[in-house]
Amino acid sequence: MKNHYIDNERFEEIILSYQQDPENHEEELVSLFDVLIQNIIETFKFNVDPDDAKQECFTLVLRTVKNFKPRKGSAFNYFTTVIINNLKLLYTREKKYAKKIETYIDRHKDDLI
Repeated sequence: MKNHYIDNERFEEIILSYQQDPENHEEELVSLFDVLIQNIIETFKFNVDPDDAKQECFTLVLRTVKNFKPRKGSAFNYFTTVIINNLKLLYTREKKYAKKIETYIDRHKDDLI
């Protein structure tokens, strides 16, 4: 059974351990990020491809994990903000792309027939 709750204290311990020794703490960190990313995608219901969004979020959080410092705020809040902002960016990008395609088709519908 998958745990859908993240204990911030443990989350921060794993992050700090990962920063010191990535190889030995990667699996648990990835597991925690998987729960967090999945919960955010499901809760906020962003209209994006969930698999692509998850992959993009993983890439981003694994790049930014080295910047996390507990004295600046909780890990849960920090990474939730990073993930939500990334999902907003993905949603906006996909929406603009869809609009661009729609505009192109409208302008060239006579040529496409």
